[in-house]
Amino acid sequence: MNFKNVNWIAIVVAVVAAMVVGFLWYGFIFNSQWMAGNGITYDEATKVMSKNGVVQPMSNTPMILNTLAMVIYALFMHWLLNKTGDRTLKGGLTVGLALGVVQLIGIYIGNSFALNSHSLTMVDGSYNVVLFAIMGAIIGAMPKKTKEG
Repeated sequence: MNFKNVNWIAIVVAVVAAMVVGFLWYGFIFNSQWMAGNGITYDEATKVMSKNGVVQPMSNTPMILNTLAMVIYALFMHWLLNKTGDRTLKGGLTVGLALGVVQLIGIYIGNSFALNSHSLTMVDGSYNVVLFAIMGAIIGAMPKKTKEG
């Protein structure tokens, strides 16, 4: 990937949007379904998180790794949209939806083997569809301006 041709503003906007969507998705909208599907409980009084009854330490590492993953996803989406040549909102949305559906299928299959609940599959799978659709739409709608144009 030629990083000189990357629209860094689009990448930053897509990453921030992705983080907001994830915060809302897992923090508010589907928090209880996701926690139940993963066997996680949180005691507000003691501020203790447990998974399947075992107390787990709180860590910032997953959030740091998630942020790095969002940057990688956005760069990949940028590259993919450049390869398709469709740097429009509609083109980005379409490619993002397709990528999200592929992710949903992978999550469904993985959760089926792991005997995880279908509600967990729907929370995580639909998140990926929404996540990549939004990232694709943002990056597609913000092509890098050239000096000629």
